[in-house]
Amino acid sequence: MTKSIFGLFTAILCWICVVISIQCFRKKRWGLGTLFLLNAFTNLVNSIHAFFGTLF
Repeated sequence: MTKSIFGLFTAILCWICVVISIQCFRKKRWGLGTLFLLNAFTNLVNSIHAFFGTLF
């Protein structure tokens, strides 16, 4: 149960980071947008690990 809640939380954070990175790229803040995309990728990996218990 705890892993599912953590996975859902990190999936929501991933979605939020993608939305913020799109806004940053529209305002031509390339560094901040890239940072948020890297954070979104990390959250995606964490949510996959939380749901399935393994990465690969």
